[in-house]
Amino acid sequence: MSVAFKKALASGYIFLDGSMGTILQSVSFGREAGWKVPEELNLTHPDLICKIHTQYLDAGATVILTNTFGANSFKLSEYGYDAAQVVTEATKIARKAVSAFPGRFVAVNIGPTGQMLEPMGTCSFDDAYAAFAEMAKAAEKAGADLAVIETMSDLYELRAAVLAVKENTKLPVIASATFQDNNRTLTGATPETVVAVMEGLGVDAVGFNCGGDLNHARQLAQDFLAVASIPVFVEPNAGIPIVEDRKTIFVVTPDEFAETMVFCAKAGARVLGGCCGTTHKHIASMVKSCLKVKPRAIEQKNTTLVTSWCDTVTIADDARIIGERINPTGKKKMREAILSNNYNFILSEAQSQIDAGAHILDVNVGLPGIDEQAVMLSVVRALQRTFPVPLQIDSSEPAVLESALRYYNGKALVNSVNGKAEVMDAVFPIVKKYGGVVVGLTLDEDGIPSTAEGRLAVAEKIVNRAQVYGISPKNILIDTLTLTVSSQQKEAMETVKAITLVEKKLGVKTVLGVSNISFGLPQRELVNSVFFATALNAGLSACIINPLSTQMMGVYRTWRALSGLDEHCLAYIDTYSNTTAITTAVATPKEKTEASAKPEKKGTADDDLYSIITAGLRDRSRAATEILIQTKTPLEIIDGYIVPALDVVGKDFESGKKFLPQLLLSAETVSRAFEVIKEELAKSGKKSESKGTIILATVHGDIHDIGKNIVKAMLENYGYTVIDLGRDVPPQTVVETALTEKPGIIGLSALMTTTVANMEKTILALKEAGVRVPIIVGGAVLSPEYANKIGADYYAKDAMAAISIAKSVFGS
Repeated sequence: MSVAFKKALASGYIFLDGSMGTILQSVSFGREAGWKVPEELNLTHPDLICKIHTQYLDAGATVILTNTFGANSFKLSEYGYDAAQVVTEATKIARKAVSAFPGRFVAVNIGPTGQMLEPMGTCSFDDAYAAFAEMAKAAEKAGADLAVIETMSDLYELRAAVLAVKENTKLPVIASATFQDNNRTLTGATPETVVAVMEGLGVDAVGFNCGGDLNHARQLAQDFLAVASIPVFVEPNAGIPIVEDRKTIFVVTPDEFAETMVFCAKAGARVLGGCCGTTHKHIASMVKSCLKVKPRAIEQKNTTLVTSWCDTVTIADDARIIGERINPTGKKKMREAILSNNYNFILSEAQSQIDAGAHILDVNVGLPGIDEQAVMLSVVRALQRTFPVPLQIDSSEPAVLESALRYYNGKALVNSVNGKAEVMDAVFPIVKKYGGVVVGLTLDEDGIPSTAEGRLAVAEKIVNRAQVYGISPKNILIDTLTLTVSSQQKEAMETVKAITLVEKKLGVKTVLGVSNISFGLPQRELVNSVFFATALNAGLSACIINPLSTQMMGVYRTWRALSGLDEHCLAYIDTYSNTTAITTAVATPKEKTEASAKPEKKGTADDDLYSIITAGLRDRSRAATEILIQTKTPLEIIDGYIVPALDVVGKDFESGKKFLPQLLLSAETVSRAFEVIKEELAKSGKKSESKGTIILATVHGDIHDIGKNIVKAMLENYGYTVIDLGRDVPPQTVVETALTEKPGIIGLSALMTTTVANMEKTILALKEAGVRVPIIVGGAVLSPEYANKIGADYYAKDAMAAISIAKSVFGS
């Protein structure tokens, strides 16, 4: 039936069902009925689940989702259930329901694990992958036709789930993320980033579900459709919920819901369904209305995208800078850093290149005598943990490329392949499997052609062979190869001619490493910069250069201003308005050292700790704090350096300059500084002073605690004592702890719409017990109005909002 589903997807609309939890609540079958998690009902009340499926099928749903959203081993093991068994039974129930409806399909519903993946959390990519693979294999064996992976707030976890399904089954995959009001996932990915990564992995449809109101759904649909070349999936909630009689109520009517879905269908969405708050009535109205709209053809986008976990770089007419400095060739200090696992130096090189204007960082760790595969993976992880820019994975070894790409969070540049058949056949399957934009070098078994036409022929061979493997020309950059002008003078400009030919004849983008042109010549920067300008004028799309070179970046910025890409010359003016005139003089050999190429480091150890925290350089935190503790008291370090640095990171988070992984990395960096402070206090027999005690709990019935854990980490780093009661906490436990510990604040969290009513019950229980302390509530489905209605004192949209409230309550 998987083939039949793909045919149906290609020919028209696919209608998914609506919410399972909303129906369970509406039939008065909530947690008070004795079940712990909805997935349990597959074993205890299969007829009820089958009836709900049938209601959606009667409403016109093409696909019904199994009742397995949380049926992974991480969640079910806490309740003594076997994930594979639950998925198997759920799939059989759904299969039974569709048996009376020819042409309908069963999708195994795969939701998040509830764990935070590394580097933000402790769950490994492989462990998450294993949990998803277990679900997928059980579902396929029991008769599922496809997999719908949804409500993912972390792109890395979504990647793990997609790979788990694709590597262990033949099921088609619909991949969906959930977005906040700022149009980013919890961990910072944009719709453009999600599309680029998911298309690279080869999913069958991509989109979003859950989230905010219907206006936001319309905007997200347009954002996805603007970049996607595959079917777009739209599954919004029935608006923002309210509470009535301690029940979560969605006020959007079926007709109002259908109106938004018609808008999305007219815009081009092909896979349509309902999330929280939708019932069979919403789905029936949606199906009836959308069938009146002729499906739009899926538009193929010819945009070359490279991404990290949050940033997307478009490679088009505006040439992009690829920083070349993380490469041991000709760089003694980098060579020593790689051999000694000195990641602090590597991260420092990365930071300096980003500050200088690099859009992408090349990563090459190839040295004799090392385990290149292991070192590459470690360096890539360290860079991705710290910085948001995309990376170019640079190695001649396919095994190194595959290992790095498997665990890379995003869609990387892959350097490289060439026109040799054995190289193409080794590298292209890796790029196709994991996604990426591959660099094709214009050389083959006969070497490097001496003419531009010869290099075009090799480029054409690479592009054609890539398409055999299913790699689109938009995911190829051709490198026409820079030769040394001192020894191959007649061929040097053929490189530039080939740039224009490749773009004109093949329609693919180009990339070039520039500095080889000047090898063996004096004043190399002068030669490099003129050649660079010539290549840019020929249409070069991306360039691998040293972004710390003032002269090279000056050429780049001037070219952008002259070509009109820097509108009104604003970037040029911003860079050079307060500088002295740039001279064409080139540094002497004595001046041109590794050290002189780097920005001068200024400031004291105090400033260094501050910058270490703001940059999230966790491995440098302890040493910097040990220096400070020799001359400053713990309180001076905390109030003078740690808290101000956290405040800056927090403001950047709130303004959208930084995202959750960076916020948590700075928090971890502070934790390592606190280790030194606590050790110093222990020596003196003192204890650190707490700014106040706060109780945190995820309410009864809800087993999602990622948000609570983030808040906890930030509160502790600001000096507050946190009593964490965990998740699925009964109201009475919160009351008893509050009476015993006498906190200054109580914080309650809930993610599921079916459990937020328990938040109100907990607040009521606290007040009835005479607990009179401020109560903060937070969670994806909450709002300030909702918080006020259920009796909370404050609503915190995120961790930094909670910090602000705590400062207000405690006065510090």
